[in-house]
Amino acid sequence: MSRLILPIDERREKPLWLNYSFMLMWVNVAASGFGDRLIELAAMPMLGIEATHAQAAAIQARIYFFFFLPWLIITPLGGWLADTLPRKFILFACDLGRALVLFYAFTLVPRGLHESAIPHARVWEVYLVLMVVGALAAIFSPAKSATVPQVVPLSQLQPANSIILGIGVIASLVSFVIGGPLIDHYSVRAAILAATVAYGTSGWFFLPMRLHGRTPGSGAANNKPRGQFHRMMQAAHYLRTHRPARDLAILAVVLWAAANVLAVALSALCKNRYEIPADIYMSHLAWMMGATGAGMLVGALVLAWINERRETGLVIMTAMLPVGAGMALLAFNRFYSLGLVLGFLVGVFGNMAMIGVDVLMQSITPNFIRGRVFGLRDMMAMVSAVVVYLIVWLLPDSDAVMIHALYGLAILTPIVAAIGYYRVILRGRQPTRLANLFQRIGRLYALVWHRLRWIGKHHIPAHGPVILASNHTTAVDPLLIQACSPRLVRWVMLTSFRFSVLDVLWRTIRPIALHEGQANLPQLRQMLRGLQAGEIMGIFPEGQLQRNHRELQPFAPGVAMLAQRSGALIVPVWIEGTPRKYHILWHFLTASRSTIVFGQPFKPAPGASHQEVMDDLKKRMLELRDGLAAANQETPSAFLAETSS
Repeated sequence: MSRLILPIDERREKPLWLNYSFMLMWVNVAASGFGDRLIELAAMPMLGIEATHAQAAAIQARIYFFFFLPWLIITPLGGWLADTLPRKFILFACDLGRALVLFYAFTLVPRGLHESAIPHARVWEVYLVLMVVGALAAIFSPAKSATVPQVVPLSQLQPANSIILGIGVIASLVSFVIGGPLIDHYSVRAAILAATVAYGTSGWFFLPMRLHGRTPGSGAANNKPRGQFHRMMQAAHYLRTHRPARDLAILAVVLWAAANVLAVALSALCKNRYEIPADIYMSHLAWMMGATGAGMLVGALVLAWINERRETGLVIMTAMLPVGAGMALLAFNRFYSLGLVLGFLVGVFGNMAMIGVDVLMQSITPNFIRGRVFGLRDMMAMVSAVVVYLIVWLLPDSDAVMIHALYGLAILTPIVAAIGYYRVILRGRQPTRLANLFQRIGRLYALVWHRLRWIGKHHIPAHGPVILASNHTTAVDPLLIQACSPRLVRWVMLTSFRFSVLDVLWRTIRPIALHEGQANLPQLRQMLRGLQAGEIMGIFPEGQLQRNHRELQPFAPGVAMLAQRSGALIVPVWIEGTPRKYHILWHFLTASRSTIVFGQPFKPAPGASHQEVMDDLKKRMLELRDGLAAANQETPSAFLAETSS
């Protein structure tokens, strides 16, 4: 009798909204995001963007250039601090430091109601404020990225990152909606003061957080008598020797470069393409940024709903394709309202790709070095940002150039996505690249739409002839089982289900189609030859779908005959939780929470009749069903793993 044991991850049992430390973190991110956007908006009129409307992109590029310039030096130091000192105190100090710096910026602005541009002799002080705020942000960023996996378990990492970034986007949208009209119709000083209060408040939320895992700097790997410079260089060595982390860091650089170009190009689009008058320019630019931010929020919510780290690479590469198309359409479009829609769509898919990269890097990077790795990655990303902003700043006609740069990004992002597909998505354990692609798409669909979980996948033999014998609940069963199997399963199916529109799929997975009501001797010989060649066959002994009921039908003797003649192992499989719908189309369109249990493989007893083998198989399948029901009653919300006696 198999017994299914459901080990409990204590941190997984608590939903995110009951995670005290996580709630404190996203409240802080909301306040910080509000302050970030307000200071960016306030810096534009302080530098005279209303008076020099013709160089809108250049002024915005200068703001971003001085903000991100310290990142080239400070981010590795910030990563080292995040792996050396308590991270929540680093986050607290950075927010309070930014509040003090912004209060100084408040004193720079003239007191007049609508006076905003500061005297030319004091412009350098604005740049100094931006650099100091940027330096503190450079310390803050790797510490925050390294802290998230200490606040939530890995199983909740993707929705946690999505919620954190999503709430930051919401706060940014609020600041855009409030900040633009506030600056246009009231006072820049008020916007800076609001940002100061936001930073001064947000930092205090970090102090009560409880972080899981060892305190950074206390691990055995960090207690070796080596210099601090060597510890900082460990991140470079890690990225050089770990290809997945290195590839993700490079992808982050590409995505950040695209985001930086888009951020500056929005100013040029509002002026050159949409011809927004100077007196309402700030409000329209704020709405344009807000539309892009709203798209980022939707992208974050989509990833939070997906709630699945596996096959995130497929999500990232696929999302980059509409990003490229959106960039091209933005550069071509001349209508402000359509530009809002395009900015929204670019924000949706761009943020899905960026969050996916962060989630994967957090998942694969060890805690003791995570801060330094993210610090180095942020520094690499900011190199592209600083170069972009410097070029825009120095170009004589930067607005026109930035619009053309969108066309370049429209070409670059699909190329990067194609490289990612070729190097990652199309490679795997399946015999062909197309089979790997179908496997990944099927897994993503099964994991997200059917919330698939499995038990005992290790019972599938890695080599040799195998028959997966399963109950047949719906038409989606083969896809779900294949999503679990590391080997390509060759399915036995009826010709009535072999739809011609899926010929590409059939040629890839090579199913064996039976004619209903016929002897099918050629197909039986084909199955036997496949098993003798070491293939894995998927067979449903019932021979028909259960559809909207869940009772086992009588078994046909084919599995017993094939196993005895080929010497194949039989792996009993039980499927549960699939949609209870009669029509096949609804099997694919209806969401579910499906579970698949793989039992121990067995060989038919020597001399046993076909009926005895099938009775033994049915008994084993029912034991899997009963064991799953008992295990779910004990710990219904835990992640399933299996041990058998």
